Amino acid sequence: MKLKLHTDLDLLKVGKPIELLIPFTGLSDKEDEPGAMKYGRFNEYMEVGASLFELAPIEHCDACVLPIFYDVLEDQREFERKIAPFIKKVEAHGKKILIFVGHDVLDIRIPVKNAIIFNSAIDKSKQPANVFPWPHFFEDFLKRYNAGDLRIRRKHSKPIVGFCGYAPPLHVRMGKEKIIGLVKLAANYLGLLQRFPNRIAHSYRARAIIGLMRSTRVIPNFRLKSNFAFGPNGMNSGNTEESDFDFRKGFVENILESDYTLCVRGLGNNSIRFFETLCCGRIPVFVNTDCVLPFEDVIDWKSLCVWVEEKNIDNVADAVVRFHAQISEEDFIDLQKKLRNIWEEYLSPVGFFKHLDSYVDRAYEAANSDSLSEA
Repeated sequence: MKLKLHTDLDLLKVGKPIELLIPFTGLSDKEDEPGAMKYGRFNEYMEVGASLFELAPIEHCDACVLPIFYDVLEDQREFERKIAPFIKKVEAHGKKILIFVGHDVLDIRIPVKNAIIFNSAIDKSKQPANVFPWPHFFEDFLKRYNAGDLRIRRKHSKPIVGFCGYAPPLHVRMGKEKIIGLVKLAANYLGLLQRFPNRIAHSYRARAIIGLMRSTRVIPNFRLKSNFAFGPNGMNSGNTEESDFDFRKGFVENILESDYTLCVRGLGNNSIRFFETLCCGRIPVFVNTDCVLPFEDVIDWKSLCVWVEEKNIDNVADAVVRFHAQISEEDFIDLQKKLRNIWEEYLSPVGFFKHLDSYVDRAYEAANSDSLSEA
């Protein structure tokens, strides 16, 4: 049964279009243009999206949806003024409204009644009841770079842990960037950055990598980059001779050639690499920095990953060794298949959006429960 959604497409001129409505509005992000790094990530969703949702008048809809991201970087008051007529209309009809926030947006106040908010940069200890995480979307790595093949790995005596990316101050030339990285890493070790989460940046990555490199019981498979992978001109903007395609293929190969992949927060309290690892059918080494992962109510993430709490980050190698020693050869292989299936079923664009109705149902059930309690 289709989920009936009501929106106001005139608001598309106010901000960046959300991905949920792509089957109705088309693609608008430069990352989805032919030749771009993530080209094709929404192909399947564009084909089947109209079978999952339909646009309907507000009187007959199951929920409303803000058609643009609630990412206010400058003038929030002006943004709220522009969307106010639509918000008032939704509130007047007593409908729930779906609102999407970008992945690295930290604390942002959204004064909208009946909102169901999706924001990946959530601190679990501060998570409001109506705010939920959602996955990063990217091209299917196996289809794009590995001919659709899930390259199953056999279990060996020593676990191979991979990481391809940016982790200053490691592998960064001496200069301002390295000095800042060193200061942040030192502050992380001292426990000072936890008071300023927006300043943590990539210091946790460096700290976990150092912990792994010190161990003789794991095999590190690290490709440390001297520049941040994302930028205004594309996936791999910066001082590098690699093309975007070579950069991306090398990134995927690093995951596929490893038993485990280190997944640690970056600028926001979430890890894109976590979802990319699942896409490849590999086991994440997930450092939990008070994170919230999608579908925690139906997926037991701790049983599927090498789960490392923030306070134990320096002992990340011990956690990997312990997990690897306890898992059988058969379960090691089965887990790879299971993780890939979870990505397809819940975390790919089609997978996530086809479960969107569960959030709407839950919100109305909670509202009804609150009404009965007040009565």
